[in-house]
Amino acid sequence: MRYRIHFEAELPADALRRFLLTEYGVAPESVYVGRVEDRAVDDPRPVAMLTPPDADEGFGWILTGDTELAAATDHGERDLAVTLAREFGVRALVDDGGIHPDRWVLVSTDGSSGRVLTDSDAAADGDLRIVHALEPISGEPQLAVVPPPDWARDW
Repeated sequence: MRYRIHFEAELPADALRRFLLTEYGVAPESVYVGRVEDRAVDDPRPVAMLTPPDADEGFGWILTGDTELAAATDHGERDLAVTLAREFGVRALVDDGGIHPDRWVLVSTDGSSGRVLTDSDAAADGDLRIVHALEPISGEPQLAVVPPPDWARDW
């Protein structure tokens, strides 16, 4: 999977489909909204999937996509998260690409972004909860910033 963007709140299905069609030419019927297990086995492969959370999980709405979505949007994961966060007014988390599973990139509703630390115990249950920022994020002034110690930095 090339894209796995976690959203703090729901992206309305119809609005997401309209946006992807208008901005990137992605056909509405190729954007599946729902649980993977609810899709019929013989359904055509979607370009993008928006999956709701299992429970009341933080950042539980997940948009996934692969090469077809990349080709349509011409955006990397973080850039697409910025575009969608701004458009829908919802914060997003994407993998920071580092070796630490509890570090993510938070994308604010204004498009600013920065690395954050998540609660590893909650994450084990599928709930991404931000503990603090690892660097200042202009759109998140309320988030405490605690830089990682030198020994814990990605090299």
